[in-house]
Amino acid sequence: MGRTLPITERTWKKLTDCNRLSVDAGWASSGVFAPGIGPEYDPDGRSALLYIGKSAGPLSGLVGSNHDQASSVLASTKWMVERINKSAFWQMLELIDPTRRQIAWTNICKMDEIGGSRPPSTQRWAGISSPHMMALQEEVEFLAPRVILFATSRYCEDDTGTLLAGLGYEYRALDFDDGVTRFLAGPQGKFAIETRHPQGWATSERSRVVGLVKRLLG
Repeated sequence: MGRTLPITERTWKKLTDCNRLSVDAGWASSGVFAPGIGPEYDPDGRSALLYIGKSAGPLSGLVGSNHDQASSVLASTKWMVERINKSAFWQMLELIDPTRRQIAWTNICKMDEIGGSRPPSTQRWAGISSPHMMALQEEVEFLAPRVILFATSRYCEDDTGTLLAGLGYEYRALDFDDGVTRFLAGPQGKFAIETRHPQGWATSERSRVVGLVKRLLG
């Protein structure tokens, strides 16, 4: 791929510049999230899963987000595989990979509000979306997952939908309808799933998505 980190230097600089401006504006925490990549993750492999959240939120400081991409990747990976956090988000993932070592993890938004328990609002996202979506596309291309799982409750769905369409993904029918989960087929036998964040989600509903992911990963 011609690079050793998921996000190009040019896009990473755009993210760090965006973060510094947002910090100066008084609403953002300092630091840029970079993906965690499990030590057993196999790009283009049959079991390659990219798990996507909204943002690190109140955990951004604990995860280790900063302005050096290599350091941020290492920090996110360490935090992920040490299995410190047992939130519903990670409980669902552990039904697929209990060790977290075979997956990659990223977030749509790479930075967070000060003390925020939620990702940046729709209004704030509109002003910062461009470098974040560039980064997400580069992560997908670099990590080459067989399955992308958005556990994001359609956060920024217009932007992520446009990104997936540009990468050749198209919506397909599912054999169940839970009112939120959507399924896409991409090129070369790859897939994407958009579903809700698992917090407060009934186990029976969540399990159908988990089963779908497992079938696709084979």
